[in-house]
Amino acid sequence: MFWEKNFSFRGFISLLITFSSLIMIVSGIIAYIMPEGRIAYWADWRFWGLGKEQWGTIHTVFSFVFILATVFHLIYNWKPLINYLKDKVKKTYSMRGELVLVLLISIIFTHGSISGVIPFSSIMDLGSEIGKSWYEGQEVHPPFPHAELMTMKQLTSRMDLRLDGALDYLREQGFTEVTEKSTLKDLAARSTSSPMQIFDAMMMDDRVY
Repeated sequence: MFWEKNFSFRGFISLLITFSSLIMIVSGIIAYIMPEGRIAYWADWRFWGLGKEQWGTIHTVFSFVFILATVFHLIYNWKPLINYLKDKVKKTYSMRGELVLVLLISIIFTHGSISGVIPFSSIMDLGSEIGKSWYEGQEVHPPFPHAELMTMKQLTSRMDLRLDGALDYLREQGFTEVTEKSTLKDLAARSTSSPMQIFDAMMMDDRVY
């Protein structure tokens, strides 16, 4: 088999670190520009066919892959790493100014990120503005946070709607298996419509009032 003769575990780990880093960068950028959670879930926002939850899962999973691959990389390169660090420690004495500057920058950026002062807050504000631009000029806010996760019984009760009327309408629209325990998220997963589209259409039927 090719992996018995030519397979390099060190090379494999290096490539795994590289590819997981690239995927983390891409998923991180997408997470930065995506709409806020309640809107993304309500409107079933997608990018390259994947929703907010899926992009979050990809980013988290490959973060773990990156960490594990890095651990193996350190294990298999322990001696060269130790020698490299020893050499760097010796050189550090001649780079004290650079070290102090790096530490100072790190402290400033950490404090600025936590305190939310300009220009650090501007970075997050920019991401928020980009997220809002996905549905600019459209009314995509749910009636209340995470309405798509409530059962039909909970949803109609909270909005003072008729449960039987809502179920009758949904069954006529092809959701034949809908029950009082179904959620808009469940219904959307079995169709090409978002929770928002199903809800808005349902609210136009007189039987729900």
